Amino acid sequence: MCARKRKKTPVFFVLVSLFTGLVYSSSGRAEEVNASDLLAVDSVYSRAKADFEKYVQAVYHQVDDAALSYKALQQGLIGYWNLEKRGELPRKDMLTIVDFSKPSNEERMFIIDLCKNKIIYRTLVAHGVNSGGLYARNFSNEENSHQSSLGFYITTTTYSGKYDLALRIDGLESTNSKANSRGVVIHAAKYATYEFLEQNGCTLGRSYGCPALPYDNFEQVVEWIKGGTCFFIYYPSNSYERHSKYLSRTDYLEDFVPADNTLANN
Repeated sequence: MCARKRKKTPVFFVLVSLFTGLVYSSSGRAEEVNASDLLAVDSVYSRAKADFEKYVQAVYHQVDDAALSYKALQQGLIGYWNLEKRGELPRKDMLTIVDFSKPSNEERMFIIDLCKNKIIYRTLVAHGVNSGGLYARNFSNEENSHQSSLGFYITTTTYSGKYDLALRIDGLESTNSKANSRGVVIHAAKYATYEFLEQNGCTLGRSYGCPALPYDNFEQVVEWIKGGTCFFIYYPSNSYERHSKYLSRTDYLEDFVPADNTLANN
């Protein structure tokens, strides 16, 4: 694991439902607890969240790049760790974030090496033609919407098609689950280049929903992220944040539980 060293002491993290008064241990058993136990678990949970936030801040300062919004990095790391903890990430070394809070004429795709906590590449990326002009504002998972789709993906295999080399991505959420049937892939395109910006003003060209990149260094980009890495398309959407299963899960906190306050199932 490159992103963060695991604790040497085994950790049995607990999830608490304050409404039912049950504690769910790592064994999956549900047990009733009293009020003092609930308060103790809630304290551990709060400290774990605080510890995770310190980790996000440390990564943010280490990547030292104000071009990537803090919220995009925070959500990207939460989703990444939830995927990792559930064994859903074949490759754990890279995290790619597309930050659609930024305009299309700025570099807004960032590849982060989590072994070094360093942005190793940034580039332009196009959004869907019906998502907006300079900014992407509208998102959809529907066929023929020609809009971009928010959420977490896993990169898979490459193929040669209309745009030569392309990289398939599997959408993992209700917001992007139709990526395969819609033909949403990562590919290079002439309308997603710096030359296009120079010739056509301040707005990048747009796709039918694919995150399209410049041709320059595209093969290297594919090499960096193919084969099971986490790919996250971010936009500051309260609706997405509320409904995303990878942002609502708390698996990511397991490795951030304070060792001195771990609640184990004895």
